[in-house]
Formats: sequence, structure tokens, C-alpha cells
Amino acid sequence: MKIGEHIKDIRVSKGLTQVELSEQNGIALRTIQRIEKNEVTPSIYSLNAIGEILGVKLNEMSLKENNKKFEFRIVVSNVNNLFEDSKVLFKRNWRILLFLASIATFFILFSEIKSLVYNFWDDSKVTLATINCQSQNECDIELTKKNATGKIIWKKTIGGTSYDKAGQVVKTKEGDYLVVGSTSSFGKGNYDVLIVKVSPSGELLWQKTYGDFLNDYGLKISLVNDDLYLIEATKQICKTVNVSNDCIDQEWLFKIDDEGNIK
Repeated sequence: MKIGEHIKDIRVSKGLTQVELSEQNGIALRTIQRIEKNEVTPSIYSLNAIGEILGVKLNEMSLKENNKKFEFRIVVSNVNNLFEDSKVLFKRNWRILLFLASIATFFILFSEIKSLVYNFWDDSKVTLATINCQSQNECDIELTKKNATGKIIWKKTIGGTSYDKAGQVVKTKEGDYLVVGSTSSFGKGNYDVLIVKVSPSGELLWQKTYGDFLNDYGLKISLVNDDLYLIEATKQICKTVNVSNDCIDQEWLFKIDDEGNIK
């Protein structure tokens, strides 16, 4: 039996006319007529109002219709009743709503969970070295990843056609690697601080240089907080515009974020 027919049977058994039911619950007579003919789906508010007069819980019966198929629906007949209808909806379906909220939270935090799991199980190690030094003007930086037994997983050569010198490498919370060193292959001056980001699989994600016209060298990198890194370097200061005997190497400290932007 559909809900409209059920309401009609109860109303008749109570000895009430449609007009009397309308006057007592405040729902328009035409609305009650259409509900009893199953021409419209009554809102939760309407079911509550009619059920209160008839002395039954109509809002609990509506879910047993349609051959007992579950129907996740809310119909609001009046904006003022939205809060009341929402409470009823949540009370009936809180388990499904909680499940959907859990799934949404998982996808929002997916990258955090992924990096946590990856770093927990990753027992590999990386080493950094200066290689291929055919002369004082030709060297490369090599980043090598090995498993727990020392077997090489991959090697990544960093640098250009001139002198590139290794400094230090640090692992990010996502499992990537930030490498700091010095380069005369790229940048503005004779030597610049070189920082590159490499993925866990050895892919070069980005490469940036820092410094001015003279000689600037990248030495060390350390994690300050979740997404901030301290770079320890030296900056050459000269009394003239060119390198001379009057130049000194001055300590240079600066911070970058996870994308290499100076902070």
C-alpha cells in the first residue's frame, strides 16, 4: 500500500474529513487531496504534521514503500522546515552519511596518506657524489639510489657541460629528494648555487639556480619544518666587478619552500 492510501485509511478510521485534517495540521486541503491520491510525494514535514494529528509515525513508514527499496531522498515543501527535515534525514541515514564522509576525507588526505605509507616502507638510501671530473672545468653531480642490500635501483646525473659540484641531499616528506650543489653550467655568474628536485623514481622534477655574477656555492640543505628548507651557501664579495685577490667568501643562508621559491 502506498503512503497516500495509508494516510487516507487512517484518516477515515479516525473519523476525520480531509477538510478537518487540513484545518488541524495547517496543510492546504488541495495538498492533502493530492497526497491521498498519490499524485505528489509528501515532504518529511508534511508526514510529521499529518502523523501528529492521526497519532502515527508516518515518516518511518515512507521508507517501506516501493517494494522495500531504499530511497535516499528529502523533499522540502517549505524553506522554514529545512532544518527539521535535515535532522530527520540524518537520523535515518547517519551510517551512510558517515561512510560517505569517510571516503571524502580519504581522498582529500590521499597525498598525505600515500607519502606516509611510502616513507614507512621505503628502506632505500641515496648517495651524492661529484663524478666525471676530466679537468677542473668538467664535473657532474650523481645521485644514486640503492635498496637495503646495497643494490643500485637507479642513478641520476645532474649538471651541464661545465663544472658541477655535489653538496648535500635531503629527503622530503613526500619521498622526493632535494639536492644542493654548485654549477657553472647554468645561472647568472661564474658559479651559482644549484638546487634540483628528483622524484622517488629518479625523475627530474625541477632545477633552479641562485646567486649573482660572481662565485656562489651551495653546500648544505636541511629541513626547517614540513615545507621549508634551509640552504647553507657562500657568496663571493669583491671590491671590484670582477674576481680578484680582494674577494672574500661570505656565509650565505637562505630558505626555500618545496617548489624552490625563496622565503
